[in-house]
Amino acid sequence: MLLKYWEKHRLTQINWQQELASMGVSESPAIEVIEKILVEKGEAVVSVYLFTRLSGEQGSLVVCHDVGRGVISFGANTHWGNWDETYEVLTVDGTGEKFNFDGKPVDEGDDGACSLGNI
Repeated sequence: MLLKYWEKHRLTQINWQQELASMGVSESPAIEVIEKILVEKGEAVVSVYLFTRLSGEQGSLVVCHDVGRGVISFGANTHWGNWDETYEVLTVDGTGEKFNFDGKPVDEGDDGACSLGNI
């Protein structure tokens, strides 16, 4: 279940640390990638989704739209992957597992969850 989200939030070199902290982002791999983009481009566009799985486990998905990459975390497990802007699905590197923005697995042939903008 999706608990909180921030979509396509623009971060700058001035506000990025405070903004990410306010969105609950503390995964250092995600922060490192966003920081690199900020150094190169001066800004980054990110989305953050915080969710709870049916098991009660807390999770998060951080997407960096500038590079089409995202990181999904379930407890201590963190997985990087490619973010599909059209279907709003993260495909995990190596395994090919697919997850939508609220942490639910996406089956083959399923195009993911509906866009938050279309709810």
